[in-house]
Amino acid sequence: MVKEKSKATKKKRNLMESLNHNVRRLAKNMETARVDEYVSLLKRPWKILGLNFAIGVVRGFGIAVGMTIVVALVMYIISKMVNLPIIGYFIAQIVEIVDKYLKEGTRFKM
Repeated sequence: MVKEKSKATKKKRNLMESLNHNVRRLAKNMETARVDEYVSLLKRPWKILGLNFAIGVVRGFGIAVGMTIVVALVMYIISKMVNLPIIGYFIAQIVEIVDKYLKEGTRFKM
Protein backbone atom coordinates (compact mmCIF):
# COMPACT_ATOMS: atom_id res chain seq x y z
CA MET A 1 0.00 0.00 0.00
CA VAL A 2 2.90 2.30 0.76
CA LYS A 3 4.40 1.46 -2.63
CA GLU A 4 1.09 2.31 -4.35
CA LYS A 5 0.97 5.70 -2.61
CA SER A 6 4.60 6.29 -3.51
CA LYS A 7 3.89 5.45 -7.17
CA ALA A 8 0.82 7.69 -7.15
CA THR A 9 2.74 10.61 -5.68
CA LYS A 10 5.56 10.08 -8.20
CA LYS A 11 3.03 10.13 -11.05
CA LYS A 12 1.46 13.29 -9.65
CA ARG A 13 4.87 14.88 -9.20
CA ASN A 14 5.91 13.95 -12.76
CA LEU A 15 2.61 15.25 -14.07
CA MET A 16 3.02 18.53 -12.16
CA GLU A 17 6.62 18.90 -13.39
CA SER A 18 5.52 18.24 -16.95
CA LEU A 19 2.66 20.73 -16.62
CA ASN A 20 4.98 23.31 -15.04
CA HIS A 21 7.49 22.82 -17.88
CA ASN A 22 4.76 23.23 -20.51
CA VAL A 23 3.41 26.39 -18.84
CA ARG A 24 6.92 27.90 -18.77
CA ARG A 25 7.41 27.02 -22.43
CA LEU A 26 4.03 28.56 -23.30
CA ALA A 27 4.90 31.74 -21.38
CA LYS A 28 8.23 31.96 -23.19
CA ASN A 29 6.55 31.50 -26.57
CA MET A 30 3.99 34.18 -25.75
CA GLU A 31 6.76 36.60 -24.81
CA THR A 32 8.63 35.97 -28.04
CA ALA A 33 5.39 36.35 -30.03
CA ARG A 34 4.73 39.67 -28.23
CA VAL A 35 1.12 38.77 -27.60
CA ASP A 36 0.88 41.45 -24.92
CA GLU A 37 1.53 44.20 -27.48
CA TYR A 38 -1.11 42.75 -29.79
CA VAL A 39 -3.66 42.59 -26.99
CA SER A 40 -2.89 46.18 -25.96
CA LEU A 41 -3.47 47.28 -29.58
CA LEU A 42 -6.79 45.47 -29.65
CA LYS A 43 -7.87 47.35 -26.53
CA ARG A 44 -7.21 50.70 -28.28
CA PRO A 45 -8.72 50.63 -31.78
CA TRP A 46 -7.88 54.32 -32.43
CA LYS A 47 -4.21 53.48 -32.05
CA ILE A 48 -4.58 50.76 -34.69
CA LEU A 49 -6.28 53.20 -37.06
CA GLY A 50 -3.58 55.82 -36.56
CA LEU A 51 -0.81 53.29 -36.99
CA ASN A 52 -2.35 51.88 -40.17
CA PHE A 53 -2.86 55.41 -41.54
CA ALA A 54 0.79 56.30 -40.91
CA ILE A 55 1.94 53.06 -42.52
CA GLY A 56 -0.27 53.77 -45.54
CA VAL A 57 1.13 57.29 -45.94
CA VAL A 58 4.71 56.02 -45.80
CA ARG A 59 3.94 53.21 -48.24
CA GLY A 60 2.26 55.65 -50.66
CA PHE A 61 5.21 58.03 -50.45
CA GLY A 62 7.59 55.17 -51.16
CA ILE A 63 5.59 54.08 -54.17
CA ALA A 64 5.49 57.65 -55.52
CA VAL A 65 9.24 58.15 -55.13
CA GLY A 66 10.03 54.71 -56.55
CA MET A 67 7.80 55.17 -59.58
CA THR A 68 9.26 58.62 -60.21
CA ILE A 69 12.75 57.15 -60.30
CA VAL A 70 11.71 54.24 -62.51
CA VAL A 71 9.81 56.45 -64.97
CA ALA A 72 12.72 58.91 -65.10
CA LEU A 73 15.13 56.08 -65.89
CA VAL A 74 12.83 54.68 -68.55
CA MET A 75 12.38 58.11 -70.12
CA TYR A 76 16.14 58.67 -70.07
CA ILE A 77 16.78 55.33 -71.74
CA ILE A 78 14.05 55.97 -74.32
CA SER A 79 15.40 59.45 -75.01
CA LYS A 80 18.70 57.83 -76.00
CA MET A 81 16.75 55.84 -78.60
CA VAL A 82 15.26 58.87 -80.38
CA ASN A 83 15.93 57.13 -83.71
CA LEU A 84 12.64 55.30 -83.34
CA PRO A 85 10.11 57.51 -85.17
CA ILE A 86 7.02 56.93 -82.99
CA ILE A 87 8.82 57.15 -79.67
CA GLY A 88 10.94 60.07 -80.88
CA TYR A 89 7.84 62.02 -81.94
CA PHE A 90 6.15 61.32 -78.60
CA ILE A 91 9.20 62.42 -76.62
CA ALA A 92 9.52 65.55 -78.78
CA GLN A 93 5.93 66.46 -77.89
CA ILE A 94 6.64 65.97 -74.21
CA VAL A 95 9.75 68.15 -74.45
CA GLU A 96 7.77 70.89 -76.24
CA ILE A 97 5.07 70.83 -73.56
CA VAL A 98 7.64 71.05 -70.78
CA ASP A 99 9.47 73.90 -72.56
CA LYS A 100 6.21 75.84 -72.98
CA TYR A 101 5.40 75.34 -69.34
CA LEU A 102 8.85 76.51 -68.23
CA LYS A 103 8.80 79.58 -70.49
CA GLU A 104 5.28 80.72 -69.61
CA GLY A 105 5.48 79.82 -65.95
CA THR A 106 1.71 79.39 -65.88
CA ARG A 107 -0.76 76.80 -66.98
CA PHE A 108 -1.12 76.36 -70.69
CA LYS A 109 -3.69 74.87 -73.03
CA MET A 110 -2.80 72.03 -75.34
